Amino acid sequence: MKGFEGSLALKLDFGELATKVTSTGGRGRAALHLAPGSGRLTGPDKYRVLEHRRRQAQISARRLLDVMETEPRS
Repeated sequence: MKGFEGSLALKLDFGELATKVTSTGGRGRAALHLAPGSGRLTGPDKYRVLEHRRRQAQISARRLLDVMETEPRS
């Protein structure tokens, strides 16, 4: 196995994208933003929905544990 020399980051080339700045001090390209998730919870009902999901998951887990306890082992 060959020896490791230095950081791999030294070999990366980002070109003008990383250094391009306009004369006004802003970025040359529009700022990139992540698209919001489709299942994103917002608004006043957010915590009510989260609490409902938590309770449903807890009920499912209890049912699964009951099935595992009552099932005969072979």
